[in-house]
Amino acid sequence: MKDDARAAEPMPPTLSPLSDEPVSFDFPNATFMEVYRAIGQAFGINIVFDTRLRDAPVGTEGIELRDVTAIEGLEILMHSLGHFYRVLDEQTIMILQDTQQNRQRFEDRIIQTFFLSNSDVKDVMTILRSLLNTRFIATNERLNAIAMLDSVEKVKIAQRLIEQNDKAKAEVVVDVELLQIDTAKLQELGLSLDANRLGISLDIGGEEVPLRLSDVESLNQNNWVLTVPGFLFDFVKNATDAQTLAKPQVRITEGEQASFSIGDRVPVPVTSFNTANTAGSNIVPITSYQYQNVGIDVQITPRVHHNEEVSLTLNIEVSNISGQIESQPIIGSRNIETSIRLRDGETNFLAGLIRTSETNSQGGIPGLSEIPVLGRLFSRRSTDNKRTDIVLTLTPHIIRRADIREEDLAPIWVGTESNVVYRGSSPRIDSGVDGPFDEPATESGARDELQERLPPGLRDAAPEGGQSQGEEDDGPPLGVELVPPPGNPQRNAGRLDSQPAPDSTQIIVPAALQEQAARSTAEIELTFAPEALRASVGDSFEVRLDVRSTAPLSHLPLRLRFDPSLIEVTAVRAGSFLGDDEEISLMTNESTPGMVVVGLSRLGDRPGVAGRGRLLALEVRAVDPGTATIAVEQARPKGPALEELASPDVQPLEIEIRDGEGPDRERPETVA
Repeated sequence: MKDDARAAEPMPPTLSPLSDEPVSFDFPNATFMEVYRAIGQAFGINIVFDTRLRDAPVGTEGIELRDVTAIEGLEILMHSLGHFYRVLDEQTIMILQDTQQNRQRFEDRIIQTFFLSNSDVKDVMTILRSLLNTRFIATNERLNAIAMLDSVEKVKIAQRLIEQNDKAKAEVVVDVELLQIDTAKLQELGLSLDANRLGISLDIGGEEVPLRLSDVESLNQNNWVLTVPGFLFDFVKNATDAQTLAKPQVRITEGEQASFSIGDRVPVPVTSFNTANTAGSNIVPITSYQYQNVGIDVQITPRVHHNEEVSLTLNIEVSNISGQIESQPIIGSRNIETSIRLRDGETNFLAGLIRTSETNSQGGIPGLSEIPVLGRLFSRRSTDNKRTDIVLTLTPHIIRRADIREEDLAPIWVGTESNVVYRGSSPRIDSGVDGPFDEPATESGARDELQERLPPGLRDAAPEGGQSQGEEDDGPPLGVELVPPPGNPQRNAGRLDSQPAPDSTQIIVPAALQEQAARSTAEIELTFAPEALRASVGDSFEVRLDVRSTAPLSHLPLRLRFDPSLIEVTAVRAGSFLGDDEEISLMTNESTPGMVVVGLSRLGDRPGVAGRGRLLALEVRAVDPGTATIAVEQARPKGPALEELASPDVQPLEIEIRDGEGPDRERPETVA
């Protein structure tokens, strides 16, 4: 839907050169307007200059451009000469002096609304403001959308940043198994009295009558009543075991907190006093009840790592009613806060939340209970032991991973701080117009096409073969266009079949122009070197990955697979095919056993590389005997504009590993 909307809505004009094949230029003595006009004639672009722009020589050393496309040649000249251009239509640009006033007056600006599916608008807005220094940005929290006003280049960069950050979070399912074991043991043994006292009372009749002193002389032993306590023999022994089991499965989004409780909700009275509508000291108390969880409360916050591990932040609280004070419950609590890191499917065992209480009491007849040995007959002893144990197991399972693709690992080149330019498929360039070599053509047809595109003064002087003496054809074409020198073309017409004059413009045309231009598909081959080898356990050796490409290659993300029980990859180094260390970026991920993810790219706006050479070098160590293989599981080559190239089929490398302990162990050798 978004792609259809972009195609239907009016957008700023994009430049469509007649060809996007690379061309070489040499301007030893020319003005910058002549240079711009020569590039325009080479690629079919109309050049318009600002009326305030004054022509001047490009310098004493001149300008030399090798193997550049239209956009590359224009950008190089703009940066070196302090100019910028505005696209007027598909074949016309205006060149102006690069000043802040001209940027504000002539640079196209667009408004783009981005609807986010996963990220929060505030987080994305912070990223855009921090990286792009844009001021005109607004959010719509109801639709989770961001609207941005800026140049076409910055909006394109913002779109790329949003695509990289608007990712769905990972999700995990945590299997929780909770076991609470309650054990109680009670033992009562011995002699006890039902009342620990003796009673003497006077009985002088059936009714209560007053006792006079004169009646004391008539009292005898029949009038006195003695109350003796009863003797009780206790023989009690109780043992109680109880288990509480819960096995919930909780699905949690990464970074979010999940909580669950197992237990009761106990009302706790809370009393407040209302003095608003009372007079004097008549304060009316108001009692309300708050319910508090008593039992087991578990809070889990997960985080999913890219190596298929899960970090869990845990907060576990175990509470119970331990007593009462004036009908108010006393709640005892045990709390644990920790963070653990587990693999996918690994179980963590948490125990030790033990609570033990032991009560011993002893009673008996004073004196008699203290007699050694015999005192046990006149005493009573009671033992009460209680124990509560909590066992908790946690097992995380990753059910959804963050949608981070290999393209998201590639860097985004955005030009300089003062001149932000998107270094991908430029929003100002469109190669939708077919060039002269987009379809297969015969040798004579391609030569006639070149002749037609030359000015009249140079058509008869152009060489038939299209290749100067001493030029070798050992790779893909470097250019496809013949361009006349600035100034009067008739002046240099007689020199095209010989070496160019010092003040002329030289455009190099490769020898294999027609043959290579007729190819409809690009071919990329990846091969391991050597194709097979033998090694002994413990040996370290180097494995090379070579490339042969007939198309410009700029980015090559790879995924290599091997058996980690037989070999291990200890280091990954970049070869010299895509350039030296200052020209390329190498990123690797070796966190997953048996897999190495490699991202190899050319930095900046450098053109792609074609030909053959060494792409990577792997440092490998043999671990156990057996036959190991290293295979390219996935390869997604891309051109300078991030266009997809044909994925190659790569023959796996076989390594025969022998148990070579001792002095007779073999050194690594290539198998023919």
